[in-house]
Amino acid sequence: MKKFLLPIIALFLTSFVFVSCQKDKEDLSGLDKGYAYFPLEIGKYVLYDVDSTYWDDFLRAEIHHRCQLRYEVVDTFNSGGELAYVINVLYRQTSADPFVPNDVIYASANEDRAVLTQGNVPFIKMTFPVKEGKTWDGNAMIPLSNDGNEQYRSDKWIYQYAQVNELFDPGNNVYEHTVTVNQIDDELNNPEEDPDAYAYKNYSQEKYAYNVGLIYKERIYWVYQPTSPDGQSGGSGYRKGYGVIMKAVDNN
Repeated sequence: MKKFLLPIIALFLTSFVFVSCQKDKEDLSGLDKGYAYFPLEIGKYVLYDVDSTYWDDFLRAEIHHRCQLRYEVVDTFNSGGELAYVINVLYRQTSADPFVPNDVIYASANEDRAVLTQGNVPFIKMTFPVKEGKTWDGNAMIPLSNDGNEQYRSDKWIYQYAQVNELFDPGNNVYEHTVTVNQIDDELNNPEEDPDAYAYKNYSQEKYAYNVGLIYKERIYWVYQPTSPDGQSGGSGYRKGYGVIMKAVDNN
């Protein structure tokens, strides 16, 4: 038994040293600019565990759902003279299920900023260089007058870098060089405490890892319209909106 275990232990140690050396050789020469917090390269992917909540004011129900999403860069195209990337979003409910197409999003980056467009809504996700406390208007490109974009109209939306170049673990994988982008943290009243008052919550935060991209996202948006005293008018007296948490579990 001892003779059998020794080669296995030696192999494990050799693998550990190799992985450690590979990590030590990670190119961090561009860390001061931060471009690699938003890497774009065909073939690059990130796999996420996703927990979502939907508040249905018609059914008066809180609906929970879990799944996995895989974001993979698959192609490029010219967008107004700038190189843009096509990112396929694949869906599966569990790791035992096959992936199926779910969405297509687009991204581009230059020396000043990184833009991601999803559902025809363009976000300025990052600006460069990445520096602690730096702020910008990440929603500047969004057509706020369009129906469906009400959640982005608040003047409380201020994108700001925090925890630059710090460790972060989304759940089961430690990333050594990350940055947090705080976007909005705004709320009014609590329906559980005061069911007769209008209430809302608008929260958004993302975290990016160097040479990986997005590794954590939390987004919550709901509004609450109380019913009238006679119960015949006013709102539903129930939340309407959604919440989602995405955690990276694998990447290349």
